Amino acid sequence: MKYLFSLFVGFLLPLLAQAHVGSSGVVFEGVAGKYPVQVFVQPPDVIPGTAKVTVLVGMGRVEHISLKPIYFSAGDEGSPQADPALPVGSEPGQFEGSVWFMETGSASVQVTIEGSLGKGIVVVPIVAVSTATREMPAVTGWVLVGLGVLLVGLMTTIFGASLSDSLLMPGQSDTKTSRRRRVTGSVLGATFCFGILFIGNNWWKARADQYRDFLYKPYRATSSVTNQAGQPVLTLRIDSTSQHRRSLSYLVPDHGKLMHLFLVRQGSMDAFAHLHPNRLDSLTFQAALPDLPAGKYLLYADMVRYQGFSYTVTDTLDIPALPRSTSKTLAADPEDTYAVTSSVTTQQPLLGDRAITVCGKPGLKTKLQDGSTIVWEAQPNQTFQTGKVYSLNFSILTPEGKPAILQPYLGMMGHAAVFKNDGQVYIHLHPTGTFSSASQQILETRIAETERKARNPSSPQVFRDSVDQVLAKLATLPEAARDAALMPGMKHEGHTNHLSIPYAFPQSGAYRIWVQVKRENRVLTGVFDATVL
Repeated sequence: MKYLFSLFVGFLLPLLAQAHVGSSGVVFEGVAGKYPVQVFVQPPDVIPGTAKVTVLVGMGRVEHISLKPIYFSAGDEGSPQADPALPVGSEPGQFEGSVWFMETGSASVQVTIEGSLGKGIVVVPIVAVSTATREMPAVTGWVLVGLGVLLVGLMTTIFGASLSDSLLMPGQSDTKTSRRRRVTGSVLGATFCFGILFIGNNWWKARADQYRDFLYKPYRATSSVTNQAGQPVLTLRIDSTSQHRRSLSYLVPDHGKLMHLFLVRQGSMDAFAHLHPNRLDSLTFQAALPDLPAGKYLLYADMVRYQGFSYTVTDTLDIPALPRSTSKTLAADPEDTYAVTSSVTTQQPLLGDRAITVCGKPGLKTKLQDGSTIVWEAQPNQTFQTGKVYSLNFSILTPEGKPAILQPYLGMMGHAAVFKNDGQVYIHLHPTGTFSSASQQILETRIAETERKARNPSSPQVFRDSVDQVLAKLATLPEAARDAALMPGMKHEGHTNHLSIPYAFPQSGAYRIWVQVKRENRVLTGVFDATVL
């Protein structure tokens, strides 16, 4: 129990989920020692496989960079040796390398930089899972068949000769007995070869079945909206058959919440909500639904398990046109937010219902709900390239046009939810990147240990109860104390009005970016559109 309590105290640090759909690359932006760095890790989609790592160093003379894969299960002591990252000749300060990941699980790349500013280390968490299978090219298959036939022929010939020609004296002619022995040896050789092929084929099928069994399988869930005494309530229930050896009793808080649930209206992408459902039991979550317009919504729910492994549950949700009531049987989470803007498909006017939080039309400058403005520091009609890391820079101005002072929102200075218009890409990101700070902290702690095998909680119920106690304690803290708990060591007053969020768009197409900041105790949502080639 003492171990569990200390573990959850650690989870009060900034927790940031690497939850995503269709966006596997992991971006870290921060410092390693005294070196400002940006690290981009492209994990393999097949395990075993190699991850490509790109490191950009913004200051100092670099002498050596090493990359080391480290698993939560094995720790530093059970991990392989580090590999070097080599400089890219045409790009000053840029280094590239690759690391092998041999097993699935919560993992990381430890980047070590040595140079004029001393030694700096940063741990970039990733989720090492197999998400794809590889088909053998037809040409390769036929080449292997030909080589197999040749080898079988050679083996049968060798067996036959070993029982016949090898027993003849020099100059002795072939006899009926030697010919019979040659046939017998060839049959034995063929039988041996086909036995080896049979055993090998069964072994290969067993390995293939095992691989398919451990192929990453997302959670499945069913969401619905019910009218409870005039109040619309969203219920999300995860299918127990999709747990696949993953107990949901082992969830940990992310920004002080067990689940971050995002809704965006399908097709028009004009209505958005960021909710934080309560856990009713291990599989069921429930949240008060804000006054969103009726329609079909894409649902993305982010969760993090205790090893730092993050998941996104997806579903579609039909929200009917329900009558509104002032009675509230279920209290909404204080950090729940929503917004409505114009459609991506039509130039329809903004919805004007006073009950709906409306933000300005997407563009390089968007009016926020309190009259302030968020400006995207991008070029007009700028297009972006897939797979390239961009710093998405935003500035927030007061209604008078002066730099605004931002407050932490759920322990971070800004949040962004990125959606591809067809729903195939979703990610929840922050100024530090797309990785999980919870995973980073867990793996840093794990690396400091000398044990080769990770300790696992013994009781799901005790673990879940401990989490609930931490969440209950957080709910009683004043906002300033809660921000300090979520982001210890960070000054929570007088922050700049500038927000920079790194991201690499994974696919070409049209995207909508919802950016959330907080000022004067109010969460504000801006919206922008981007075209990716």
